[in-house]
Amino acid sequence: MMFKKDVLTDLLRQAQAAGIFDKAVAGFVLPDGTHEILTLNTPENTVFDIASLTKVCPTSTLALSYILEGKLSVDTKVIDYIPELQTNYRDDIRVFHLLTHSLDYRVPMKTLRTLPAEGILNALYTYQFDKAPGADFNYGNPASVLLGIILQRLVGKDLQQQGRERFFIPLGMTRSGWDPLTRDWNPIPKDEISPTEICSFRGREIQGEIHDESAWVLRKLFPVGSAGMFSCVPDLLRFVQMIMNDGAASNGKQVAPKGLLKMVCENAFEGNAARKYSTATGACTALGWELNSEKFMGMRVSPHTFGKTGFTGASIVADSEKGAAVVLLSNFTYPHREANADRIHAFRAALSDAFFG
Repeated sequence: MMFKKDVLTDLLRQAQAAGIFDKAVAGFVLPDGTHEILTLNTPENTVFDIASLTKVCPTSTLALSYILEGKLSVDTKVIDYIPELQTNYRDDIRVFHLLTHSLDYRVPMKTLRTLPAEGILNALYTYQFDKAPGADFNYGNPASVLLGIILQRLVGKDLQQQGRERFFIPLGMTRSGWDPLTRDWNPIPKDEISPTEICSFRGREIQGEIHDESAWVLRKLFPVGSAGMFSCVPDLLRFVQMIMNDGAASNGKQVAPKGLLKMVCENAFEGNAARKYSTATGACTALGWELNSEKFMGMRVSPHTFGKTGFTGASIVADSEKGAAVVLLSNFTYPHREANADRIHAFRAALSDAFFG
């Protein structure tokens, strides 16, 4: 692979000209293990709200680590850790369904944002499903919220602490975590954090506080597994490279168990657990990560490519066969969000094609 700096830089400038974003950092892991970073109107260490990238960094990747260590299982019943769950099918819901987003929650979390934190949890705990667990792939926030609660109760530490101890400190991800303005370790100055949106719901510019409204409300109780992490491109390059190195940091230290890459790259709906817990067909997702999604990964990647997107304009695309990855953080939702993600998806795919092609 050749690193086509001029082509990639032109793509960023074209996106700015089209009004998709006006601040962005794009980082690349090259097959030799080195990193390249391109910037648009902001420094490379700018901290962004990474939105749903939180679902994988750190939430699902923590869960996979514990599964590999035998501390948790895809077979674990959710009610074993969340006995408050009073939904129908409560006895049938497994960690598998949370990792694969195959629970039939049809309630957009933003519709719950006016409730107090306890009210949001109660709405999830008492939801009545139309379909059995595993019947459909149904991506959304509720499954990751529940998974985060399980991890917190499993370990006895919140996701902030777990993420730091397992990944952020060992990998040197010094600018990653929740609450960047107010945390008691390495707080980030406000002017080093990209504003996310001028928010009509809160009536102010959002900068350094969680963009996702329900995750912002739930943060009054604990950091949730669905959204709310802040990070920068250099940190996320270290994280995704660790996964491609099967749990090892660049210095060779094993920070997650071996076998992690296989779990991240395999279609969860084709294995033994899927036969036990799912009747969904046509779904292509790993345990936590998305697989082979042309809409944002483009057409130049191998079949063993994993990734994730975030509403704010964040994305990761990692091709484990090529040993290469691209991370994008941008201010796509600033000053106001668009009606859909079509334009940012098209840019992500174009960036991926230009890099991997």
